[in-house]
Amino acid sequence: MKTPLKASGATLRVAGLGWYVPERRVDNETVARWCGVTPEWIVARTGVRERRYADPQTPTSTLAARALARALDDAGLAGNDLAAVVVCTSTPDQPQPPTAAFVLAELGVSGIPAFDVNGVCAGFLYGLGAAEGWRRRGPVAVVGADKYSAIMNRQDRRTVSLFGDGAGAVILDRARSDDDAVRIVARCRPEHLDLVRVRGGGSALPLRDTADPLADRFEMQGRPIVAWAQEALPEVVDQACAEAGVMPADIDRFVLHQGSGRMVELCAKWIDAPPEKVALTADLFGNTSAASIPLTLAHEAQHQRIHRGDRVLLAGLGGGTAACATVVTW
Repeated sequence: MKTPLKASGATLRVAGLGWYVPERRVDNETVARWCGVTPEWIVARTGVRERRYADPQTPTSTLAARALARALDDAGLAGNDLAAVVVCTSTPDQPQPPTAAFVLAELGVSGIPAFDVNGVCAGFLYGLGAAEGWRRRGPVAVVGADKYSAIMNRQDRRTVSLFGDGAGAVILDRARSDDDAVRIVARCRPEHLDLVRVRGGGSALPLRDTADPLADRFEMQGRPIVAWAQEALPEVVDQACAEAGVMPADIDRFVLHQGSGRMVELCAKWIDAPPEKVALTADLFGNTSAASIPLTLAHEAQHQRIHRGDRVLLAGLGGGTAACATVVTW
């Protein structure tokens, strides 16, 4: 499909959309057994009813490649038609080389730029901004993909109830002029580095230097995250709307990071978004991190909940540090 988008007065064309989630469904009864709560507790606290898990042998790059293959098919393009591939992820296949290189290998593509962007759950919006420098050369694929099942502590009810695996891909048409550029409003708050983290596995704490079995597991402080988000999200949304020359009331569809069903409800309230205008996939797929916005965008388009001429707001929060937003016209 050829889908024109417009951001801050600029036209951006999306040539193709694709999404992928693994077949394995992990229901709340299963998660409840892992972490010692009830299924009712999970629904009440998170709004998540099930999530998808990839097989242990399936890396993030495979999820990304499957979503990208569908987007390429949607666009009527081959992988070698792309000018670049940007993979947004915080669960890379391995520290290096980039997961994007593994995606190319899986698709049988060679000779084009491919790199990763890590903005945690806000990664896809950072990736849209990072893609702009390559769109002069041709179509660019921006893929959000994460496999959080690989880094979950299944005894931690605060996190294991939330996250699932998945990927979403958007292929941006070649830029025709400076007016085509998408403009992302973004903020980073490094004072909140301890709110979301995986402590081990990097240069600060190599796994060989620790006996802590949870050093490579995901950790999150839920209540401080919510308090930070309540301040950070309206700030970037207000600026994105101002730069686009619209009011929140003018937005036809809100595609927000799917932190959880309850978090989507809170975010909608903070930015005065009517519930009936807010996209929701967290109940089906959980928090898929960098995949959640492109996955939800593709899911909405597939189910014809976004129509030509609609104004759509994309907004994400990631890692307790990143907040991003943009307004586009479908």
